[in-house]
Amino acid sequence: MKKITERENFYRMIDREKPDFIPHQPSLLQMIIPSALGDRAENCATGYDWFGVHWTEDPDMPMMPMVTPGIDPILEDIEDWEDVIEWPDLDAIDWEACAKKDVPRKDPSKVLCAMMLSGPFERLHDLMGFEEALCALVTNPEECEAFFSRLCDFKIEQIRRLKKYYDIDMVHFQDDWGTQNDLMFQPDIWRELIRPHVQRVVDAAHEVGVLFDQHSCGKIDRIIGEVIDMGIDVIDPVQPVNDIDRWIADYKDRVVFMGALDAQNVIDNPDATDEEIMGEVKQKIDLFGNAGAFFIPFAVSLTPNVMKALDDCFVYGRAFYNDAYLDDIERFEQEAARRAGKPLKMGTVPGTEMNQ
Repeated sequence: MKKITERENFYRMIDREKPDFIPHQPSLLQMIIPSALGDRAENCATGYDWFGVHWTEDPDMPMMPMVTPGIDPILEDIEDWEDVIEWPDLDAIDWEACAKKDVPRKDPSKVLCAMMLSGPFERLHDLMGFEEALCALVTNPEECEAFFSRLCDFKIEQIRRLKKYYDIDMVHFQDDWGTQNDLMFQPDIWRELIRPHVQRVVDAAHEVGVLFDQHSCGKIDRIIGEVIDMGIDVIDPVQPVNDIDRWIADYKDRVVFMGALDAQNVIDNPDATDEEIMGEVKQKIDLFGNAGAFFIPFAVSLTPNVMKALDDCFVYGRAFYNDAYLDDIERFEQEAARRAGKPLKMGTVPGTEMNQ
């Protein structure tokens, strides 16, 4: 049996073919936050983004800044968005120089994935504040939709340039719609104001040969079928607050699931043992793999335990379907032993090398 790379294995899943092994996300993704894009301050540190929003980085959560509290919002009234918002000039950016800096070498064994932060709803509350953004969705949906339309036009132009200059394989499109209990708004708000414009971004990405990974944290059970109906290629992070059994039963042949590991109750639990972490990994790989679903295990985790979980994913997942990769497991375990005890650099995608 001829071995294949992580990239080849991933594209088998995209083509709805059985993979050779369960993907190991850090080995699969060459992840970048393009410096050509300014949705955060430079290097995701403290500072201003390209819309003038000020962000503050928490030292305990590197590369995951939050909008700085106590500063007046850029946009106070959604009706004023056309007059207030100054759209960055994409033609003024030296895309070639940014691409050379961000991707000195495209790894042929990996999938080059560009993170696109602050999708339509996230950018709205970046600019207005969370409560005001939610109120605007209800009190002035027409202006919200007009803003979302303009923002998604802006995102589409970015994707076209990312393909041209970076030659990306996939875009990670980030827009959180859920809380731990339910959607942040009624499903009809998403259907009428957000979905049509995200759909255009999905279609535009596919037109230039870019795969689409829709990231949306939280419980999005009530719209998951419609999210997948947009033709997305990957859904993440598939957090366990959702009805994962139903997701697998209904959509296992239509999308690649990325995530599902329980960070809140297991991986980020300071009392979790190595055995419990491995147990979580095995349970989720068994759940998806035995059902014939396409699965990339991962966790939105804030602790170094995530590396233990990801290591376990490699060890258990590499031999899940066959024994052809047992020597890879042996080499991986030797490498894991060499880096044991070294501090883990936490960041936007823990365990995955970034360009920032």
